[in-house]
Amino acid sequence: MPIERVYFDNFRLFKKKEIFFSKNLNIIIGPNGSGKTTILEAIELLIKGRSFRANSSKECINNKSETFTLACKGKMNEKEISLKVTNNKKGRLASSRKSNDKRIKKVDLPFLQTVIAKSLRMVEGEPDIRREYFNNLMFHVKPGSSKIYDDFNKILKNRNRCLKNKAKGSELDVWTKQFIVKGLELSKTQFLFYQEVKKHLSSFFDNPKNYAKFRFLKNTEIKFVKGWERSKALSDSLLESEDRDTLLGYTSKGPHRMDYEFITGGKLSSSNLSRGQLKILILLVFLENQKFLESCSGLETILLVDDLGSELDRENLELILSEIHLSTNQIILTGISDEILEKIVGKLGNFKGINI
Repeated sequence: MPIERVYFDNFRLFKKKEIFFSKNLNIIIGPNGSGKTTILEAIELLIKGRSFRANSSKECINNKSETFTLACKGKMNEKEISLKVTNNKKGRLASSRKSNDKRIKKVDLPFLQTVIAKSLRMVEGEPDIRREYFNNLMFHVKPGSSKIYDDFNKILKNRNRCLKNKAKGSELDVWTKQFIVKGLELSKTQFLFYQEVKKHLSSFFDNPKNYAKFRFLKNTEIKFVKGWERSKALSDSLLESEDRDTLLGYTSKGPHRMDYEFITGGKLSSSNLSRGQLKILILLVFLENQKFLESCSGLETILLVDDLGSELDRENLELILSEIHLSTNQIILTGISDEILEKIVGKLGNFKGINI
């Protein structure tokens, strides 16, 4: 669903504003503080119902107003899509999603990937960042995986409650048995999904044409870490860690600790690549996963990238823009100065510049 236009009413610094987008590459241009990131934030609020900048959406209300409204129009499978979000200072968020004037669910909307500062820590940052990203992908590719995940999390919460309360014996055993059954089911689902992701990403990184272009990413791969010792059964791992987990008050082993490791040249990518090279790696993963989602499920995707130019010299910026330009999905990005854009505009092909 390419977004065609977004309307702002008292959202942050925008009193009233309407912005139009192309269905492919859009580059938002403007000085610092002009609201470039605010535009990306608004799109995420409309599609996901949450802000990547604020803990509460009421923080997004313009200082001189009591409420904000966001609305957007787009097309998906030749049908008109309209989204609307309103909020007031009591923190009540109301949203509507319609296709040809009929209500639709959030899951029916395009898959939105947002590359912000937190995303750029995906390789070297905490496992939570990678888990959240890849689990979200899995939910869209593997039907039923979100229910398995939710069912497992309910069991995990109950087991953690027992550990926190120092419960022993039958009560803990009941939840441990359920944890093992559902945990193994979730871990199998996670691993099968990982194999699909790995196959797709490997086809990019192992392509001679691509590693000639991105030489520093030669021999890059992802590895699956299941969340407990590779050589042990989950039941044995839980039994061995039970005393420690009781002291901690939570379950330290299991598929909720699953992780992906990025490896380049036989070492962790985080220790083998520069900051700029890591950023290119992450952006390529996001771009390739757009293709992966489309091939697996036919799902349309939108990619938002904030501050693309940070930590990239001109050569690397041109390199990643050449890949971005090949995408057939909608991409909206910020972080390219007028000066740089003027120098590389001839290499970008068709794109829409949006001046703020």
